[in-house]
Amino acid sequence: GLHLERIREYCRLLARELSVSPTYKDYISDAYIDDLYYSSILHDIGKVGVPDAILMKPGKLSPEEFKSIQRHPIIGGDAIMNVESKIGIRSFLTLGREIAYCHHEKWDGTGYPKALRGEEIPLSARIVSLADVYDALTAQDRPYKPAIPHDKSCAILRDMAAHGKLNPALVELFIAKELYRLPEETKPGA
Repeated sequence: GLHLERIREYCRLLARELSVSPTYKDYISDAYIDDLYYSSILHDIGKVGVPDAILMKPGKLSPEEFKSIQRHPIIGGDAIMNVESKIGIRSFLTLGREIAYCHHEKWDGTGYPKALRGEEIPLSARIVSLADVYDALTAQDRPYKPAIPHDKSCAILRDMAAHGKLNPALVELFIAKELYRLPEETKPGA
């Protein structure tokens, strides 16, 4: 629960900051920010199709287990697309679908499921990916790893950006503007 709350707060803070930048001011509206806020929590909905034994495994995943994990963006995106087709209107689910499908794509094209690269990856998915990685690093709610301090987590984010895993400009903005500062009730350990 709190993991999802933190992710959506990080996403909202980052999107608000981007909305005033020359690059995105004509793309990110208040409605986009609201849709991102509500849809970001759907990013891992496809994990309902992955066995708990794999999701909670404390050690390294086998190649077969990792293939199972790699299917969750497709499972989630397809599920949201199915709901969208039934309601027949554009809603926050449209952004949720693109996030579910693309939040594991990497800036350098080595991600999954489609190996999208750079700006081929929807902005919403790039934002959620950064928020998810930061929270995974700093939060204590992971059965397979302890929390990492903020400063070390920022160094890891910068390293990931330098090695093509995250959008470098988003990482720098997130750190420079201290967009990781959340309300007390959503902080890790709250």
